[in-house]
Amino acid sequence: MQRVLPLLIDYSQNAFVPGRSIIDNVLLAQELMAGYNQRRLPQRCTLKVDIQKAYDSVEWDFLLEVLRLFNFPHQFITLINQCVSTASFSVSLNGSIHGFFKGGRGLRQGDPMSPYLFVLVMEIWNSLLRFRIRNAPEFQYHWKCKELGLTNLCFADDVLLFCKAHLPSIKVLTNTLTEFATLSGLKVNPAKSQIILSSSVQQERQQILEYLGFHEGSLPIRYLGIPLTSSRLTIADCRPLIDKVDARLAGWNNQNLSYAGRLQLIKSVLSTLNTYWASAFILPKGILKSLEKKMRRFLWHGSSGSGIAKVAWVQVCKPKEEGGLGISSLIATNQALMLKQLWRILQHDGNSIWVDWVYRYRLRHSTIWTFNGTTGSWGWKKLLKLRPLLRSGVTYKIGDGSSFNLWQDVWHERGPLCLTYPQGPRITGLPLTTLLSSVLQRNQWCWPASIDAEIVAQLPPTDPTAADTIYWNSSSGTYSLKSAVSLIQPSTPRVLWYGLLQGKFKVPRHGFVLWLAIMEKLSTMDKPWVPRAENGCVLCDGHFNETHEHLFFNCWYSKRCLSILKSKIRFHWPYSEWQRGLIWASKNGEATTLLMRLFGLPWQP
Repeated sequence: MQRVLPLLIDYSQNAFVPGRSIIDNVLLAQELMAGYNQRRLPQRCTLKVDIQKAYDSVEWDFLLEVLRLFNFPHQFITLINQCVSTASFSVSLNGSIHGFFKGGRGLRQGDPMSPYLFVLVMEIWNSLLRFRIRNAPEFQYHWKCKELGLTNLCFADDVLLFCKAHLPSIKVLTNTLTEFATLSGLKVNPAKSQIILSSSVQQERQQILEYLGFHEGSLPIRYLGIPLTSSRLTIADCRPLIDKVDARLAGWNNQNLSYAGRLQLIKSVLSTLNTYWASAFILPKGILKSLEKKMRRFLWHGSSGSGIAKVAWVQVCKPKEEGGLGISSLIATNQALMLKQLWRILQHDGNSIWVDWVYRYRLRHSTIWTFNGTTGSWGWKKLLKLRPLLRSGVTYKIGDGSSFNLWQDVWHERGPLCLTYPQGPRITGLPLTTLLSSVLQRNQWCWPASIDAEIVAQLPPTDPTAADTIYWNSSSGTYSLKSAVSLIQPSTPRVLWYGLLQGKFKVPRHGFVLWLAIMEKLSTMDKPWVPRAENGCVLCDGHFNETHEHLFFNCWYSKRCLSILKSKIRFHWPYSEWQRGLIWASKNGEATTLLMRLFGLPWQP
């Protein structure tokens, strides 16, 4: 069923459909609700509809009729009927399970088939809504929705409806919801639904509210877990994200975790909690720095500790091969995730309603490179500021020239020619909408004689037998988060000792302590975070300062211990200086495992 959903489901629904993204709903809703606080813009409204007990209310007869309508095989429909109608339920009362009883409707939550069936049910409502609107001349679309025929965004049972703030239009939407409820059993819960009216709605406001019976909401509102605003995202709007991180940290308070354990939790849990938000917005830097501060404190001191970090966070965030711990910078990750949205626009992603809307209403007469309009949400404006990064991450390969704009695409090393050579369209007589193919004939450039000679001298090669292609500058030629982060974060040379920390049989906690030793950040007495009365080495009766070099090579007690260890494990360390010994160990395969064992034993956190 999953394979056929993209063919059956309108792209205003993005839940559980392969190739579609929940982020499209958030991005498009944000664009449509931009400027709701401005009275000079057209009157419009958004209905945030709550469907009462959505999965539990689907009528089985209606579901089976939906499957027949979509021409699913009879045998398949019979199997689905058996799956949904044979379930029995029991009730937990005072800690005991009592009885079994048959259900009469609904889809079982947790069943992997249920989401797909529910999406098909909602598609019938979508089709019904389109049909009623086509036959309702009084209906007026929401601003910037008519060309796409856009009236709703659905993600399973999370529904947004859009129209002009005009009572006859609202009646068309609500009447369709009522009709659909009669057929399917899916009813609107007015107590949990709300309507958001733009500030330009004055005279009809009270009349609309009285008719609907919905609560009047105000921006920001939460949609799919993310705040939608009419202005920029504030730190207060991001409070739920901070609270989520704090809740995770609080749950780890009583766990005695090693450095390596805390590092793994940061990578697998804390670093990913903001990924969803970071895929939809350029988050405020204050929020990202606050999250990184919490991660840094947790790494070095646990959930409730505080103090000085042993190694600078910039070093920690470097890739492992460059001497760091491989934690991605949240700011770089946020920008990399948003670069993906620009990449999707460049690729004209056909599965995305948001990309389609962008081309219809934002890039009608321009490209992503030359758009300079002042309209749009704050998120759109922030996204456009990433264009220089995108430019450094993509390459245009010219084929027959039929897909690239002559003046507004970045196929030329100068960038968009309409910006670097603004008089070009006037001088050549070729308008801004001209395609590159108009100056290509039989694999030869055919420019007007009036064109700037420098432009002609820098023309790239072409391949008329191939299609125009835009490549991401990576080995695969397509976007990946890792390659985008590498594009944003400046790389440093690979460290020689990288191999000492990596390997199939190496213990992570030993590797972390060895990394601290390599950084010369072990807790010797000369370090500022170590509580002490004096700097003297206690093993030498305080006669010498306890430093990194002293601890390993000059302390008489350490020398004796190392001598015994070397004799027992037949291990020869030929140097008495840390850096020279480190270089030797990096080149000596046998020394790698021995070093990790050696440094991992005495200085466990």
